[in-house]
Amino acid sequence: MDEVKEQKTESKALFAPSRRLEWSAPFKWLKLGWKDYKDARALSMTYGLFFAVCGLLVSALVVRFSSTIFLFSIGVFFILLGPLMAFGLYDVPRQIEHGEKPTLAHSLWQIRNSAPNQWIFAVVVFVIALIWMRAATIIHVFYPEGAHPALEELLTFFAVGCSVGAFFLGLVFGISAFSLPMMVDRKVDAISASLSSLSAVMNNMGVCTLWAFLIFALVVFGFATAFLGFIMVLPIIGYATWHGYEDVMQ
Repeated sequence: MDEVKEQKTESKALFAPSRRLEWSAPFKWLKLGWKDYKDARALSMTYGLFFAVCGLLVSALVVRFSSTIFLFSIGVFFILLGPLMAFGLYDVPRQIEHGEKPTLAHSLWQIRNSAPNQWIFAVVVFVIALIWMRAATIIHVFYPEGAHPALEELLTFFAVGCSVGAFFLGLVFGISAFSLPMMVDRKVDAISASLSSLSAVMNNMGVCTLWAFLIFALVVFGFATAFLGFIMVLPIIGYATWHGYEDVMQ
């Protein structure tokens, strides 16, 4: 690979420093992501169609085999597959910035080249998911007894459950918000990238909360359109995440 395809030199620090962001930054990222989508329309639609077909296929399988074990297996599968596809997406705006025409072959090369870090990151997320599930089970033990529990007891139970869920959800978002594009762009291991991402999110809590809400809204739109919206939405989110990484990481 030539020099423009080389990743940045490895950082010796445990995590990279981050910048403070303007509140409007996520909207700028989406605008840049939309531009990248248009600049690489064919490749973007290829990725988008893949996501849409996967969504339809998974929905059909869930309807056909709605067992707990099957649903758990599907969840594990996407935890492992997600980073693979994300690495390919982040490589598209990276190629554009280097003055190249984005190609699927180069995206696939990036996926293969970053495979070790992808799997380490996937294992980290999987372990957090298992701890999250265990915590949810423990909390459920404290569900109020009796056929007609008091409203105060129910509110306390749901408050604790929501707080624990929000903690783990925030943790997963924090370590994944900017870590994957960082692993694409720099010679950095999955743990250092995750810590850098978490530090950047904590340094920009308000902006990153807005970014998480925008991602959620766009994904809901994709589901509401019977996955057809994913053809456009998911590639744009991926490209926007790349620009978010470039904006926040020093």
